[in-house]
This record gives sequence, structure tokens and C-alpha cells, in this order.
Amino acid sequence: MTRHHPLPIRMGPRHKRALYGIALALWASGALWLLFHYFLRVPGDFGDAAHPLETWWLRLHGLMAFAALVAIGSVLPIHARRAWQLKKNRRSGLAMKSWLLWLALTGYALYYFLSEANEAWLPLAHWIAGLALPLAGLLHVRLGRRRIA
Repeated sequence: MTRHHPLPIRMGPRHKRALYGIALALWASGALWLLFHYFLRVPGDFGDAAHPLETWWLRLHGLMAFAALVAIGSVLPIHARRAWQLKKNRRSGLAMKSWLLWLALTGYALYYFLSEANEAWLPLAHWIAGLALPLAGLLHVRLGRRRIA
């Protein structure tokens, strides 16, 4: 007869490293794209032009967004479900899910639906949420650790 062990809320060290690595690469590639797009323009024949690396930061950001979707999917079935069942860290967990959904939706909209009608607010809605995401993630982790301790 096998003994049933409850699923843990905390992720294993390899899972955590992969999740944090993907999150760091996603955040850094987005921040670097912003830096290169707005502050590191290069002289061109007709005025300032995009830096050659700008496109590559955006491509990396898109690739890491796909990796982030897989990483988020790896968190939901055990970590999020178990924490929800135990009524642990629900508010910040819901906030993280909402925040990540917002970033996924606004990122998708930037790629497929950017227009003159939304170009004034849509990029800002994505960039502000994206740049602030590490703070939200840190708060979620700290609240979870405090409640466990």
C-alpha cells in the first residue's frame, strides 16, 4: 500500500531556477529593448535610426515570452492549485496571475493590433506593467514565505 503525501506549495530548486532565469531573461530583454529604442539611437542618413541590436532584443523578448508561458503553465497545476486549496497567499497569487495575463494580452495586442488609435496608451500599459513585474513577484514570494514561517 502506498502512502499519500500532500503536494508541496514550494517549488523545487531546479524548477525555481528555471522560472527565475526565464523571468530575468524576459524582463532584461524588454528593458534592453526600451533602452535601445529610446536612448541608444544611432545616426542615420536621414536622422536618428534604430540601433542594430534593437531588433534582436525584441526578438529575444518574444522568444522569452513563449518560454514564460510554458514556465507559468508549469506553476499552475501544483504550486498555484495547492496554495489555493490551502488558502495560502491567495490575494498576491491572484494579483500575479492577473498581472501576467495583462502582460500576455497587451504583448499580443502590441504585436497584432498596434494602431494609431492605441499607440499612445497600449505600449505604456505593457511597459509599465512589465518593468514593475519583478517588484510584484518579489512581494508575492515574500508574502508566501512570511505566511509559511
